[in-house]
Amino acid sequence: MQRVIFLLVAAIFALSSNAFADSKKIVKWVDAKGVTHYGDKLPAQEAGRKNSEMNTQGMMLKQNNVPISKGDVADQQKLELARKDKILLASYTKAEEIDLARDRNLQMDLAVLQSLEQQKISAENRSARNNKTAEGFKARQKPVPPYLVEELKLSKLESTNIDKQLTQRKLVMEATKARYAEEKARFIALKQPVVIDSSAGSLESIIAENPTAAGAKTTEPVTKE
Repeated sequence: MQRVIFLLVAAIFALSSNAFADSKKIVKWVDAKGVTHYGDKLPAQEAGRKNSEMNTQGMMLKQNNVPISKGDVADQQKLELARKDKILLASYTKAEEIDLARDRNLQMDLAVLQSLEQQKISAENRSARNNKTAEGFKARQKPVPPYLVEELKLSKLESTNIDKQLTQRKLVMEATKARYAEEKARFIALKQPVVIDSSAGSLESIIAENPTAAGAKTTEPVTKE
């Protein structure tokens, strides 16, 4: 009887402990600036933001997925663009360095491309020799040996594979060139100061139309009183 009572008490204690552990939840969320936060509840100003709930052992209890609004998407895009711009400006000091980085990046691709072109020439020469040998057997009205038939198939397959690799490598190189060209254009745009012409309108209206010009220099003459 005492053993039964002991087991019941132990079971009740275990259940109460689990319930207590579950009640101590931790809420995790990421704010508009991309910073991760933890707390016992989601702050009122963060209401409607995607969050997840964990227990004190770090196990996921619940994930609250909230539809992303257009404003949140725009904020995330702005943050991502600002992050990329920061990395770009920290990586280079002048536009010419981007061209050098592009050329260094393409060196390996060029080496692979040259190697593939040499392999293609060798495969085509080998295929031409095998075809000539096969034509000799046919001219003598003799069957082409099985080994030669297999060699012809392998040569054709090798040439096809090399062509595919050449095409793929060229596409990779074009993508690399396009990426560095985009980075260079963005770098120049970030480095080039914006000059505001007073004849184009008031300073307030220009800034409203072009927020990036807020810190630009103005050419409006200063009048002396």
